[in-house]
Amino acid sequence: MLSLVILLQTSPVPLRAMELGPHGLVRVPFPTGTIPVDPPSKGDFNQSGSSESLELANGRLTIFSGSESVWKSPISWTVVQAEITDLNQDGTPEAALLVWRPFQAWPVDQWLPHGGRISDFHDDKGNSCHIILIGWRGSQFGELWAGSALAEPVKSFAAADLNGDHVQELVTLEGTYTSPASLPEIPAGSVSAHAIKVWEWNGFGFTVVSSMEGTYSKLALAQAGSDHILILVP
Repeated sequence: MLSLVILLQTSPVPLRAMELGPHGLVRVPFPTGTIPVDPPSKGDFNQSGSSESLELANGRLTIFSGSESVWKSPISWTVVQAEITDLNQDGTPEAALLVWRPFQAWPVDQWLPHGGRISDFHDDKGNSCHIILIGWRGSQFGELWAGSALAEPVKSFAAADLNGDHVQELVTLEGTYTSPASLPEIPAGSVSAHAIKVWEWNGFGFTVVSSMEGTYSKLALAQAGSDHILILVP
């Protein structure tokens, strides 16, 4: 996710603004006096009084507590984006990761008569796209939740309370596994996504509450009054 300031400075086309209303995403006039909203840079993941921070370099994420490394993503993962969020609504910060990793089928598929429902959710190199939450698990840092391979890979995401209910929604720009835009080594924004989706935490995972087809390349958050606005580059 890019900041609004960068989008305003670099976008060659007019930006689009969207809100999450009672019936889903709606396009709204670009509001004047918008304030850029950037993700937090620190959070107290284990409620110790000391803040954690994220460092993403060369596809690997490290979580630091002060200057100490307390968690590092596996070597088999390519982490494309990482933000401090509270998407699982437990009142404690965690790291939300956009990850590419080797595809794994559901273990139960080998026993089901019609298994393999996610067998095509990967690229031609056998890598699939996932949203994964990393945080404090009582005695150490680790996975709080890891989604199955996504049907449509995510190019970028944002987390914000879009409808004023005091909990964060997950916003994703999505492509396809056959599109170059979906490959982790392709810079974000070089090729467009074909949809934007808004997801809510349901206690076990995420449920889509709104989806809009279109051509989008970049995503940012802004605040107009008390409302969060999605800013998109076509």
